[in-house]
Amino acid sequence: MPLHLVHYVIAGLLLLAEAFSPGTFLFICFALATAITGGIEHIWQLGLKADLAIDLGLSVFFLFTVRPFLKSVVKIPAEMDPQQYGSYSEKLIGREAMVFKPISKTEPGLVKLLDYDETWLAKPSSDAEIGQGATVVIEKIDGNHLIVNEK
Repeated sequence: MPLHLVHYVIAGLLLLAEAFSPGTFLFICFALATAITGGIEHIWQLGLKADLAIDLGLSVFFLFTVRPFLKSVVKIPAEMDPQQYGSYSEKLIGREAMVFKPISKTEPGLVKLLDYDETWLAKPSSDAEIGQGATVVIEKIDGNHLIVNEK
């Protein structure tokens, strides 16, 4: 297979990788550099060492010029932005749950989230006991226990 075709295949794979990492704009810089290197190789047949040097130089150039430009121009929706995700457990704060096993200060209880089909261990935020069947609100997370308060 001619070397320039290898560059085009690699550029295509890098674009595919960019499709699965929205908002980073890393792979698109590498793909652009590799595609341009493939075009140069198609015209002049410089050899592998020269191609690698050109690809490296173009990649660095695009990382410092094109990537900041793309990050400033393209606005990523909040639900797709990796910076905005937060952890799954952080999204539980403020949600309601039902108590299946009574919760006391000394003995953690068991709650089932109303929005999801999940059960968690729970501790009360105050010294009061929370009985079975009560509805609670998740205040924070302490390790693998939810800290809840009766609604």
